Amino acid sequence: MHSISKEELKKVLLNLLLEDVEFRHAVAGAIGYKEILDRIAKVEEDMNARFLELRKEMNERFAKVEERMEKNQANSNRRFVRIEKEIRDLRQDMQEGFKRHDEEFARIRRDIGEIRRYMERTSLTLEEEARDVIQHRLRNRGISMSISRLELADVEVDIYGVDTELCIIGEVKTRASPNVIEEVDKEIERLCSRYPSYLREKVIKVVYTMQIAEEAVREAEKRKIWVVTATKDLTPLAI
Repeated sequence: MHSISKEELKKVLLNLLLEDVEFRHAVAGAIGYKEILDRIAKVEEDMNARFLELRKEMNERFAKVEERMEKNQANSNRRFVRIEKEIRDLRQDMQEGFKRHDEEFARIRRDIGEIRRYMERTSLTLEEEARDVIQHRLRNRGISMSISRLELADVEVDIYGVDTELCIIGEVKTRASPNVIEEVDKEIERLCSRYPSYLREKVIKVVYTMQIAEEAVREAEKRKIWVVTATKDLTPLAI
C-alpha cells in the first residue's frame, strides 16, 4: 500500500471538510461539533420564524394605524363638512338679518315720511283754518282784511294781514306753552325792527292754537297777545 505523507493527509482531510458535507458532519459529530451546528441551525430557524412573526405583527400594526388614520381622516372630513355647513348657515342668517334690517329701516323711513307728510298736511290745514277763523273774528269787529302767510329772507310768520292803519301778525301752534308765547312775541318784535315797512300804526299780535296751558294764557295777556282757538278767544283783542 502506498503510504502518504502527513502533509498530504492534511490536504486530503481539509478538502473533504470543505467539499463533503456528510464527512464534515461526521467529523463534527466525532469531535462534538454536531450538537453545536444543530443548535446554530435551530437558532437560525427560530430567528427566521421570529422574524416572520415580527414582520406579520408589524404589518398588522401598520394596517391598524392606517385604518385609524383613515377613520380620523373621515372624521376630519365630517367635521370640516359640519363646520362648512355652520359657516354657510351663519352667512345665510346674517344675510337674512341684514335683509330684515334693511326692510325694517325702509319701512321706518316710509312711516317717517308718512308722518312728516301728515304733519305738513295737518299744519297746512291748521294754518288755513286759523286764517279763516281770524278773518271771521275780525269781520265781526268791523275789521276787514285778507290774512296770509308772510315769508321774508330771515323772518317767517304764519299770519299776516294789513290795511291802511292796522296790521295783524302772529303764529299758528298746535300747542302753546309760556315759552311758545314768548318766542312768538320775539319773532314779531324781529319783524317790527327789521321790516318796519310791513307794519302800520296799530299792530295786533295773535296766536292761533289748538291747546294752551293756563300759564301760557296769562303770559299772553301780559304781552297783549290775542289768543284764538276754533271756538273762542282766550285773551282779549288788543289794538
